Amino acid sequence: MPNGRTSRVDFTDQASTSITEITSGSYRLKFGFSQIKEIGIGNFFLSPNFTIGGLEWYIKCYPEGYYAKDKGKYMSLYLSYASETEVSVIFEFCLLDRKGNPTTSLRSRNTHTFRRPGKYKGWSKFIKRDDLEMYVRDDHFEVICSVAIVSPKSLAEPQNCLIVVPPSDLPEQLGQLLRSQEGTDITFVVGGETFYVHKLLLALRSPVFKAELFGPMKENHAKRITIEDMEPVVFKALLHFIYTDSLPEEKELKNSVDGPDALTIMMQHLLVAADRYALERLKLICQKELSKNISAATVATTLALAEQHNCPQLKDMCLEFATARENYHQMVSTDGYKHLSLSCPSIFKEIEEKHGATTLPDDFAEQADEDNNRDQRFSLLKLFLCNGSTK
Repeated sequence: MPNGRTSRVDFTDQASTSITEITSGSYRLKFGFSQIKEIGIGNFFLSPNFTIGGLEWYIKCYPEGYYAKDKGKYMSLYLSYASETEVSVIFEFCLLDRKGNPTTSLRSRNTHTFRRPGKYKGWSKFIKRDDLEMYVRDDHFEVICSVAIVSPKSLAEPQNCLIVVPPSDLPEQLGQLLRSQEGTDITFVVGGETFYVHKLLLALRSPVFKAELFGPMKENHAKRITIEDMEPVVFKALLHFIYTDSLPEEKELKNSVDGPDALTIMMQHLLVAADRYALERLKLICQKELSKNISAATVATTLALAEQHNCPQLKDMCLEFATARENYHQMVSTDGYKHLSLSCPSIFKEIEEKHGATTLPDDFAEQADEDNNRDQRFSLLKLFLCNGSTK
């Protein structure tokens, strides 16, 4: 029968501003010794559910052990959870002697956080079966399970505290600073469009901008810098990330490029820009978005970018997609796949050989070697603009 009790205990620490509230209870369970002798390794008994702290629990007992490797030499005992609420507990099992008193030598304690029903925690070697007989009385033995539910509470805040601290609005404020152009001290010209920005902020966010604007190679106190090989919409999105640490709204990104794969094309542009200016977080964000939108129409161009800009995980995902037969037959007719043969001949050859297709012609490899210069790094962008022009 369950022997439930509930208590509340406060543990204080001079260096702490919190207390720990504990609700505890115990459950006493009787086992028939002769009934469990030949149950077999890996087989178990379940106790009835019992309630402690308003939560449901039960005990799971493997009389001949949980693991086959223990060869039936131990009894395993576990506390199992049957409620939905995540909870942290301190629990213990204690074997009673033949007089019904708790034993100190066979008392095992553990701490665990149960996150969902069905989870259990305990001991695979709670007691040797040979030792268990000395605790048997009238063909039964008893175990007490004690559970203490731990709930941290703050001393600094009253329970009904109405003071709410809002999240930081610094990104929004910096975004407004970018839009207002107040206090700007340098101008960038990209694709004929002019952007007024704060060079100190750019330098703080990007080591490449820092070197260009403040390093030994800075452009003789230039107030106006022209950026080649980048579209204005891409630079605008890049600035948005630099100022706010986030991307523009998805709708805005899609509206920046024409075509059904507008978001993917924009992410490809941003991946190149992020790598160019060593914005590692933006680069990872772009990789994640591209990995979620791999298609036969875009996989070849994304794969080429992943290879050229050192994105191994994205590359592996693209290769896995591209080498699937149903995707391969759709991909081979795309302009991106033709470009892949020139920019990444080894990957192109790997895909072709996977499907038993014609191996890479020698003139493709020669072409790729001749074009392996700085302009080649941005030829993908020119290809994108043919497939999906930016606005």
